[in-house]
Amino acid sequence: MERADIYRMIQRVLSNREGTLERGITFSWTTDGDERIVGLVFDLLLDRSFLLNKTSLLTEVQEVAHLVGCRPEEIVHAFSCLSGIRLESNHITERLMTIEEATISGNGLISVTIRLGGWLTHQLHQICLRDALLSC
Repeated sequence: MERADIYRMIQRVLSNREGTLERGITFSWTTDGDERIVGLVFDLLLDRSFLLNKTSLLTEVQEVAHLVGCRPEEIVHAFSCLSGIRLESNHITERLMTIEEATISGNGLISVTIRLGGWLTHQLHQICLRDALLSC
């Protein structure tokens, strides 16, 4: 599968409340949210995942809100939406990503650590493998 195909698949998850992906994997949103903000936050998380080569990412909500151009509470809600996207195949259910930790510092900065789910990690790994082979 090519990088563009994987991005289209991810875009389908972000653009529809429920549906079916490759090989019978179904998805559904368990929390409603602004698709535009959820998509922008997700893009930012994907960029950071590729840049840092990590599946667990610490993010500062105010920084993300500034980059996306919205209020911090909208970012918190977008994280909630993303962690509420459920994937299911052959009676195995997982989340697109999970919120591992959320903290508020003494000066009011909100930090959220998210972990990408297994399916998403696999898709991103496939992109990295393909990109590495193409650059050889």
